[in-house]
Amino acid sequence: MKKTFFIMFSFLLALGTMAQENDKSKYQGHTDQNKFKQMKDLLPTPNEQRTASGAPGHQYTQQKVDYVMDIRLDEKNSQIHGDEKITYHNNSKDYLEYLWLQLDQNVRAANSKTPDINSDSFNA
Repeated sequence: MKKTFFIMFSFLLALGTMAQENDKSKYQGHTDQNKFKQMKDLLPTPNEQRTASGAPGHQYTQQKVDYVMDIRLDEKNSQIHGDEKITYHNNSKDYLEYLWLQLDQNVRAANSKTPDINSDSFNA
């Protein structure tokens, strides 16, 4: 009798704790419709580079990048080969300490790390 009572109590306790979990997912298309929502959430903060409307400010500088690409398509082997030269023109008064380039990998390659990167866990 005590064993049955203990099993039932444990089951009900576990069931009660599972029922208290919150669903933290947002519904698609849900937006905050609060009439007293602060404007800082809707509009950018003005600064020297951008005005409140998002237009260029008095210290805005437009950067320039020139690309020269030599791309070859190998239809027989279903491959693309190429070379590229990137020339970056820093029009800002600020010194450029580094340049960030994002080079995307072939996500469909058999040895691609993309599934590991896009997943919630990593399998070594």
